Amino acid sequence: MKRPSFQLKPPANDSMLTEPSPHPAQTAETAIETEMATTATTLGTDPGRQPKSRPSIQWRIFRTASFLVFVYLCVCAALVYWEPRLVFPGAYFDAIPLMDPNRFTPDEPIVGTVSPFEYTTTDGSALFGRIYVRDDAERVVLFLHGNGIRAIEMDGWTRRLSDVLDATVLTAEYRGFQASAFTPTQESCIEDAVSAMDALSEATGTPVEKILVYGRSLGGGIAAGLIDELVKRKTPPKSIVLDRTFDSVAEAGSDMFWFLPVKVLMHNHFDSVAHLNQYQGNVVQIHGAPDRIVPMKNGRALYESLTTPTKVWIEVPDMRHNDRISLESLRRIRSELERLETSS
Repeated sequence: MKRPSFQLKPPANDSMLTEPSPHPAQTAETAIETEMATTATTLGTDPGRQPKSRPSIQWRIFRTASFLVFVYLCVCAALVYWEPRLVFPGAYFDAIPLMDPNRFTPDEPIVGTVSPFEYTTTDGSALFGRIYVRDDAERVVLFLHGNGIRAIEMDGWTRRLSDVLDATVLTAEYRGFQASAFTPTQESCIEDAVSAMDALSEATGTPVEKILVYGRSLGGGIAAGLIDELVKRKTPPKSIVLDRTFDSVAEAGSDMFWFLPVKVLMHNHFDSVAHLNQYQGNVVQIHGAPDRIVPMKNGRALYESLTTPTKVWIEVPDMRHNDRISLESLRRIRSELERLETSS
């Protein structure tokens, strides 16, 4: 009798002999790790590393403060760069050609009309003011205009001032305000005012002391610098008129740009308080209450600083900075000048 034989079949997968079936708990753990790895890959992070910490509050404050300081310094640099255009905007307007061929000469003055008046500056340049010659004039007036206009544009005012004050009037000009590449400065404007004063005195035969100086707006600051130079020469004029002007450009600018160190950054201060400190002549100062370009407090500060005992303050309730001054106000200026000059 034959014994039955048994034949063992090899397993379908050899790994079944060496790798036991995974435990259900291990299968769940592997699935979690796989999901975490997939998430890390999607987010671009390494699951083996700790996530980067966010910048601290102190660092963010420092970074923001540094950016603000940078912006502030850029604004300060811009103020320094643009100062000439801010202080002397009229020098950067398109030039107006001088078309009038009839120019004033002392030998043959043109009476009854405004004509060019040529004079030479300290560097040899030729400037052309505008003069209105009046027969039998009671006065000779040097008018110094502001920063947003030029002498050639003021013929109507030159004639009007002559009519009210019964005066021969020269509206002076400054280098840079004519067709040239010259950049005006405080020093150059004051030098040009001195040149205009000397030329006017020579052309009319009037001593400098007897010429009335009338300065408006920035022209008031130039007038103050002119007076300072004439005081040093011991030839100060007897009387001056200050129209809507300031204690200094830096003071007025500090109020307007309170967030900037204007007094440190500005070169052209036009410190009228310092320039008029030694002047002892007659001063008539006029200002408008609603003036926003040169606030009245800056004009009043100049008036209060004047050491001369013969001074008058005229406040006009409805006159803004660029308003045309009324005939009534001009006549009052004349009457106050006559009163001061009679009593002094």
